[in-house]
Amino acid sequence: MKHYVAVLAVLSATAAWHAGINQARHAAAQARLPGETLSIPAVIGSYAQDGPDTEVSEDVRRTLETSSILGRSYRGPSRWPIELVIVYAGSTRRSLHFPEVCVVGQGWEIREQTTMPVGFTFSATRLILVRNKRSEAVLYWYKTGDQLTGNFFANSWHWAYQQLSKGSATSAMIRVSTPIANDDEEAAFQLLEDFAAKLTPILMERVK
Repeated sequence: MKHYVAVLAVLSATAAWHAGINQARHAAAQARLPGETLSIPAVIGSYAQDGPDTEVSEDVRRTLETSSILGRSYRGPSRWPIELVIVYAGSTRRSLHFPEVCVVGQGWEIREQTTMPVGFTFSATRLILVRNKRSEAVLYWYKTGDQLTGNFFANSWHWAYQQLSKGSATSAMIRVSTPIANDDEEAAFQLLEDFAAKLTPILMERVK
């Protein structure tokens, strides 16, 4: 374990040096990100956007050090709501974090934390949150290049490797959530998995 951490630290440090060299190259691309990188369609399979995108405050953008943040609600045939959040970090990883930190800060209690597969493609982190009488199901994962994972440290490894091998790497955090009705947790996660599976090809094509 110590050897793995040491190797990851060396890779991250070297990758950060390469990131500094490529900072100017990414500056122009970063300016275009809000309109182009997060051009997620209003209809994803049988799910349609419900209402306007969530307004992201300047404080949140400053804290996450990125302007490329998408918050949007969708509804499927059952009309049950799904909330999609994408935080695009560009060529740095400072914008990416553990979502658990945010949800606890918002007053949620994490009742369950594990992983679950999304189709046959990747595994996401699965959370069950409780606040007062409300329960919510959450899936989140990261994307670096063509690598998808629900593990923050595995994503850090992918980022460092791509920074070293290709001279540049970009990352994003994707989160989908839905309220849990009638204590039916599995139904909530089946809904999220279905939405995530339909979203994945779009992410691979549009979030670079």
